[in-house]
Amino acid sequence: MFSIQVNVKNICRCCHSNGCFKNITTEYYHSGCTEVYENMLKETFNINILHSNSCAEISRLICENCIHNLRAALAFKNMVIASEIRLASFLEKLQNGDERDPENVNIEEALIKSEMCENEYDNNDFMETEQNDCLDDGVLSIKDEIETQEKVNETCGVKKKRNLEESINKSKRKKVDCDNNDNKNWTKIAERRGLGPILRENSLKLLSNSTMFVFQWNKSRYTCFCCKQPFMDMSSLKEHSNKEHSIKNIEKKIITQQNRLLKVEISSLNCKKCKKRLNTIKDLRDHLIDKHKIKFTIADDLLIPFKIQTDGLKCQICSETFTMFRLLNLHVNKHYKNHVCHICGASFANLVFLNLHKTRSHRTITCNSCDVTFATRADKKNHDRTEHNVVFERKLRFPCPYCDERFFQENFKVQHLVEKHGIVKPEYKCPFCVKVFITKSLCNNHVKNVHMKEKKHECDICHNLFYTKSDVTRHRVTHTGEKKFSCSLCNNLFSTRDSLRRHMKRTHETSN
Repeated sequence: MFSIQVNVKNICRCCHSNGCFKNITTEYYHSGCTEVYENMLKETFNINILHSNSCAEISRLICENCIHNLRAALAFKNMVIASEIRLASFLEKLQNGDERDPENVNIEEALIKSEMCENEYDNNDFMETEQNDCLDDGVLSIKDEIETQEKVNETCGVKKKRNLEESINKSKRKKVDCDNNDNKNWTKIAERRGLGPILRENSLKLLSNSTMFVFQWNKSRYTCFCCKQPFMDMSSLKEHSNKEHSIKNIEKKIITQQNRLLKVEISSLNCKKCKKRLNTIKDLRDHLIDKHKIKFTIADDLLIPFKIQTDGLKCQICSETFTMFRLLNLHVNKHYKNHVCHICGASFANLVFLNLHKTRSHRTITCNSCDVTFATRADKKNHDRTEHNVVFERKLRFPCPYCDERFFQENFKVQHLVEKHGIVKPEYKCPFCVKVFITKSLCNNHVKNVHMKEKKHECDICHNLFYTKSDVTRHRVTHTGEKKFSCSLCNNLFSTRDSLRRHMKRTHETSN
């Protein structure tokens, strides 16, 4: 007899592919909702996942591709259920004598509702408020089709039936008419609905005629603009976007986001018509106008350019460099003054960042226990730590793409990927010395601090300059003599948390 040993510990329970994925029984947070994939399989397909007591090594994992398909299937099921509910509601009204002329039915509204059902699992915080000038797919709503068919059955006349069919075809032909965008009266559209539709139209022309692609930054990851799928590098994201999503998908997503600004990667920017290499979005627009006679109503669009693959974390407008994309993303707001804070005058690219700024910067910070107010969140945090013995945990902003581990620093995440998932250890060499670092941000910090002596933070007492705010905080205790960190074992006092940690390690042989 031959015994076959199958590794069922690290396989996807749905497709049996190998790897390290998400747990099928764990609760995850996605697009504002919690999801448990075992429950979703039960709800969508009535499939019960087997949990064998006799095999402790059986996999409870599911891969990202199966998760994406599962979300789509559940969204489709919910869309069908919603459609049936609308149909039942219509038939009930029809039986009660609530009949209306099909020409008065808002067809576009029914289509938009149908699209909202399809995008139930997308991360859309805003709904489209403007009406399209044309039908998205040239399809009549359920109510239109039923009422039209009833009128046909009532008349039974060939001539009237032909007239009704012509009216239906006329509605469907609106889609074809809308493709002739050059004939649109953009002046009247701008007067009625603002510049949003014009900026969207310009953006779609640039995207469809070039190799740039749209991306998003979500939960410390580069993600697909249309389906939110995360990627480790931009090249994989570009390949996914070109393969899975059309320009029509992007247009619908822009509409549901109410024409908000779009992040685009332009490291490899070429014209699709003639393959010419271009450097900026302005160069692309001028090239399309001069060489290919493509018209742009105004010289503006919704696109924010990034060159992550070539320039790294560098602003394409003012050339300032950053150690993290999060900081670059915040910096870009200075150049796109679409929304301005009425309190301090700070500008932001979209309403989300403005509301976040108001919450963080202008909200009254009060201690709920002793009713004391504070100027900054840092002061409130220090108060809670010293007066109320509150213990704060560092935010784990860097998730592992292969398992559930999260880290508060990027270098710890990279080290985890190297040790646990076999990723080749990255090496970022200092251009001035022999030191090598595991992340680009650590290398940049080393260059600025050690070689460039970059010091922007000043002590308000002696006016000495330091590299970081934490350096200033550690330095200030030399003036105040304050020792607010106490050892829990010997009650000795220390001026900084680092000195307390060193004391615990050296004296009590433990790390805090």
